[in-house]
Amino acid sequence: MTFTIPLTFYNTACLDSNSAKISKQLDAIESTILSSKATTLKSWSGGNGSGIESGLVIGCEDGTLYMFRGCPEDDLPVERPVERQKRRVQHSAKRSRASSPLPNANPLSPTLAVAPRASVVLGVSTEQVQAPRNYVDFDDEPGRLKDILKGKNPRERERVSSDSASLVTISPAPSTIVEKGPERKGSGSPAKSLYSTADSSITRPQSPSSPTSLQGRSSDPTQLLSIQYHIIPTHSGRGNAVRAIEVIEDNTLVVSLQASGYIGVHSLADGSCQATAFAPDYCGNRNSRDIWTWCSLQPVVLDEAPALLVTAATDSNTSAATPDAEENSSEKSQTIVLKLAFTPNSLRIDKLAGWEIEGPAKGIGIYKEPDNSSTLYSINSQGHFLVHNIKIPSPSESTSPTPPPADTDTLSQISSLPLSRSFKAIVGRSPDTLPVHQTAAPNSITNAQLSIDDTLDMGSLISDSTLSGLSTRHANGKLYGIAWAHREMTVFQYHAYKLHVLLHTTAAEVEDVEWLDDETYALSYQERIDVYKLQRSNADSDRVVVEEHGASHHRQVTSNSKSHNPTLVRQIPTGGHDSSTFSPSRDLIITKLADSGHRQLVSFSVPLDSGEDKGAEKSRSTLLWQSSRRQQEKGAAIVQTSSVPLEFDVIVQGFSDGRLRQYSLEQMAFRNSQTSSSAVKQSEPPIAGSIVSLHIAHNPRTKERYVVGGADDGSILFWNINTFELCARWIVYSTPLVRVVEFQESAGPLRGCVLCISQAGTIAVIAVDGFQFLYLIPGSPSPLTRISLGDNNLVLIYGESIARLWDVQTKEFWRSMTVDKAEEMFKQGGWTSLDIASGISISVSQWNTVAPAVDGIDAAATLEFSLDKFVIDCISLTKTISTSRDEIKSVLQVLERLKYLLSIVVTLGLNNDVDSICTGKLKLRQSTVGVGLVSLAATTLYSVRRPQDAWTISENVSAARMLAIVFILRAMGLFEELSEAANSVVAFYTLSLPACVGPNYAPPSLEWLGKRWFTAATDLRQSIRTVFDATLAHINDQDAMKLAEKWQHHVPSLQPAAERESEVAALSLLICGCIATEKFTLLSVSALTNISTSLALYLHDENSNYRALAIELCSKGFHVWQHYVDTMEILRALFSLSTASRKDSISLQNIGAQARLAVLNIATQHTALFMSTLCLDVLNPPSLEHRRSVMQIIAFLIRKRRHILQPNLPRLMEAVVKSLDPNSNANREAVLDTATEIIGFVVKHFPSVDFHMNTQRLAVGTNEGAVVMYDLKTAIRLFSPDGRRLVTLSLVEQAVLVWKVGSSFSSFFNPGAPPRQGHGGSEPFKTLNFHIGQEAEMTMEETLELIGFEWVADRSVKVKIRASVLTFST
Repeated sequence: MTFTIPLTFYNTACLDSNSAKISKQLDAIESTILSSKATTLKSWSGGNGSGIESGLVIGCEDGTLYMFRGCPEDDLPVERPVERQKRRVQHSAKRSRASSPLPNANPLSPTLAVAPRASVVLGVSTEQVQAPRNYVDFDDEPGRLKDILKGKNPRERERVSSDSASLVTISPAPSTIVEKGPERKGSGSPAKSLYSTADSSITRPQSPSSPTSLQGRSSDPTQLLSIQYHIIPTHSGRGNAVRAIEVIEDNTLVVSLQASGYIGVHSLADGSCQATAFAPDYCGNRNSRDIWTWCSLQPVVLDEAPALLVTAATDSNTSAATPDAEENSSEKSQTIVLKLAFTPNSLRIDKLAGWEIEGPAKGIGIYKEPDNSSTLYSINSQGHFLVHNIKIPSPSESTSPTPPPADTDTLSQISSLPLSRSFKAIVGRSPDTLPVHQTAAPNSITNAQLSIDDTLDMGSLISDSTLSGLSTRHANGKLYGIAWAHREMTVFQYHAYKLHVLLHTTAAEVEDVEWLDDETYALSYQERIDVYKLQRSNADSDRVVVEEHGASHHRQVTSNSKSHNPTLVRQIPTGGHDSSTFSPSRDLIITKLADSGHRQLVSFSVPLDSGEDKGAEKSRSTLLWQSSRRQQEKGAAIVQTSSVPLEFDVIVQGFSDGRLRQYSLEQMAFRNSQTSSSAVKQSEPPIAGSIVSLHIAHNPRTKERYVVGGADDGSILFWNINTFELCARWIVYSTPLVRVVEFQESAGPLRGCVLCISQAGTIAVIAVDGFQFLYLIPGSPSPLTRISLGDNNLVLIYGESIARLWDVQTKEFWRSMTVDKAEEMFKQGGWTSLDIASGISISVSQWNTVAPAVDGIDAAATLEFSLDKFVIDCISLTKTISTSRDEIKSVLQVLERLKYLLSIVVTLGLNNDVDSICTGKLKLRQSTVGVGLVSLAATTLYSVRRPQDAWTISENVSAARMLAIVFILRAMGLFEELSEAANSVVAFYTLSLPACVGPNYAPPSLEWLGKRWFTAATDLRQSIRTVFDATLAHINDQDAMKLAEKWQHHVPSLQPAAERESEVAALSLLICGCIATEKFTLLSVSALTNISTSLALYLHDENSNYRALAIELCSKGFHVWQHYVDTMEILRALFSLSTASRKDSISLQNIGAQARLAVLNIATQHTALFMSTLCLDVLNPPSLEHRRSVMQIIAFLIRKRRHILQPNLPRLMEAVVKSLDPNSNANREAVLDTATEIIGFVVKHFPSVDFHMNTQRLAVGTNEGAVVMYDLKTAIRLFSPDGRRLVTLSLVEQAVLVWKVGSSFSSFFNPGAPPRQGHGGSEPFKTLNFHIGQEAEMTMEETLELIGFEWVADRSVKVKIRASVLTFST
């Protein structure tokens, strides 16, 4: 897992249209949404406090998402304290519909007053013209051919006459209020207007409670909403339009569905991607050549677990259905059920079931029956309402339940499927916002966990040819629905296997339907919204009951066509708009491009009581948000449209004026008077059009590189990379170039060629050497996903349905096949594949572009930077010894680049003292670069206005930014002159940031840091641990206990053997282990035991991927674990890991070095236990290999921490000498070299130990004043140059003692006994006193350095004590 940060360079995103120089900084995110086409909206409010209280998400045609939230308090109008308190109380209370509304804190409500603003109306309209796709479909299309022969256009939607503009043929009630809107110019026009009426039609009601609070703001209207971030999924661009959005889990997550089938689950807090899935992978029939468009997403609960019901339609039916479809035509839909499996740190998407269902995709959903069973309902091509009982397998179930007959008390037994509170509001409203399609009888897919019974036909709903949509609502245990087709609409109720038709009426041009409450619904048209309320008629109305009996089920359909009448409550003229939705407070929200060129979010109040007083305020709309820029005419501004990085500070950019430009990194990142605003280099002359994509290609013969670009006119261009001279140009596409790939190691016909791929999937093959255009391969309606080459065979895979085989030598098309057949061919070997979603033409070590298929300005101005690779390389270069001028220059260049990066990620303006350090000592500058977040399969760009805002977004964003700052500062700290300043800034960001940011500060996420710690290199891991420890230290005891409670049940010792190596288990051990290390008193004994046992499991498992984690925790918390596990075994495992020399023990995290560091820490803090284990293992090792490891540890300690061994030196040396016992020849030979090395180290570094080579005798001084002598020949206890004198020194007594140690005849009879000293008793041979005063006072550690002996002759010795040198005759 790499550490990558996205950087948005705002400086060069927009240039002055006259001088082409860097102009005023552009809000790239706002400029991008200005030109985006919204496909779906989703608003939410409320929640239990754990999620985002209110907001709005916009899904766009390019597959990206925009998140809006209420503006910060400092952007809202000033209120009096009493008024603010009243607003807060009202916001926290339950919402109610009052006839005279008060100011509301909900930014999605239109009742908050906004100052009026003068509007400017542009009388210019633009009409979008779409070029035809350049593709050839090689599949049989008998249905389309039949339509063509009949003179019909199969894709053309027939329009009804303009007289049918009155969509419901029931006269409105007298109480209906119709708001006059813009007149429609031809209701039969198939194209939507890209803008609504003039801004003057949008009025802003004054707040009755604070009439003077908005004075003086008319020139700059208050924004009730503001853009928070822009989510750019990895799979974006053509064919990936967002079709559905749902907010789940108490407003903490948002789920998006793209037309291509990609499902993304994102955090609402920061937009980070939590999980992804590709819906076609979960479908059972991959041999089908049908092209599916995924269009419907519904959150449900199955088997007490949250799930998603995802539906697709065949591509030919995703648009609105033609009213005159064939009678025998049969639509089919692909439906899958995905389970959301939550863990403490992640979300997993698993398949529960998948079916192919008869009927349009918009008519499918899941309903909970009164007996708590669940049924899958659908509407077939004939307009009949069908239900299928969902069977959930259970160990106790031996037979499959069947749907119960009507009017009987006997109900089938099936698993209970209650809906959770987090889904109640969502399941009650159908997300029927998209396409419809064909179907066959349902068949459960093999290996699915769920299955469905036979189909039960409940009756007819629609008599028209094709269903256009279905909107449902769960209320009082019943399913209410509205099904509509091209000319008719039916309102029905379903309950307990009974279908009641409440209303059937004619309708036309209905685009969408949504329930507002149990009795009110809204019909959406092209330029207006009609709100109706169902009202019961007289009790004596006619009632028709139709009963039919099937083979095994009873069906009852009750027609109440006259018992309910719709009353038109409100007609809202919205004008032309891109998309609309209703907020939970039942306010209509639309997004549109106004006549003035501004992108707007507008809210309309929808009163539901037709009898209440309709004041003037209630008929007005509220402007929630408006872009500060207008959509400009072509050529009015020069904006960046693409970029391609070459080196760290060499980035080539493409612009809308048809020129390439290169700016220095300084120009891109900083704005000041010293920086030039002109490009370093630019291409001339410009091309006619905008450069929408840039790539790199190289010539394998000359080793030259070229910039390959695509223009919006479908052309391909080659520029010289050094001079920007245009080398070649071809206009070959009807859609722009989006990607350039090449087979790097191919020796076949494509060697030296690049494959240029357009949006439509058309491939142009060009030979770079000589710029030869070879041939064009047509595309397909499905997006191109993979290219595979084997010899002369080229296989192109489109989506998940079609694979085409070409001969690149003869340029012939061979065959079309399914993807499964192509996979079988690949398994035979000899194929090289390119993943189009991630393929690039040249490998760039630090930079990568973001979503090249997305046309947004912010995406074009953003590059992802691999910070870990770059900083680690900088650290390695800095640590090298620089001798030449070039090396010194490289080191200084590294420092300058680190300063650039640090200037980008730091947030100046939080503390004056820290700012002075940054700008003074570290030479940092104020940057204009935006910092985003890279997550699982998405990049998120944030709109940040103040330095504090960067630290209030989310814990993940704070963790990523703080880690980047600390990591770069640690690298800069290697420079001696910057070390102190770097440490000061690190201390500020890790310890003092919360006080400077304020109460909204989001501390770094321990989970985010922990997941990266596992795979990080050593340098990055140290920075992660710095941030991790600092964050944990700031957590109070109560929060620490909550955190431990959350994770302690997932530690490895409590998991099955198969899950102990999971990331969740390792992360839980890291978090709980660190808490136990610092605050073990907060944890129970059982929790500490489980943590200690888990640590031992990882440490002793040779195949574990998390041994580095166990070593780290052993080093930090040995004082805790020693009470719950066998500490000697822990130490022995560390000894073995410290001295392992096998190649398979070498890893990126350098476990051996970690283990040695842990040994040093334990030896320092727990010396007694450590030495006991060490000496015991020297004497009685478990194995010979372990004894050798222990010997190496002793040698290591002597080199690194010899003062630890000083008090235990006699004991240790006795163990080493005994290991040389000649009675065990095998062991002696095995450890002889290591033991000899240890003795040599000891004699060299410890003055209390000496060895005589000729006689093989070793003398060891003890702390008690005794001297122990060993004969290494016999490995038993027993020196002037002749080995006959031994001198000892006592600083306390200030005396030198001389002993005779030579061998004598008596030694033969009494081995190990000392020789006679020339007098009786145990007195030494000589006692030599000296007086050196205070120089004799020193610690035990100082004796190792300040005392030494030197024999100048056989009977003369020099004793060195500090600076004193004493010579004695022995």
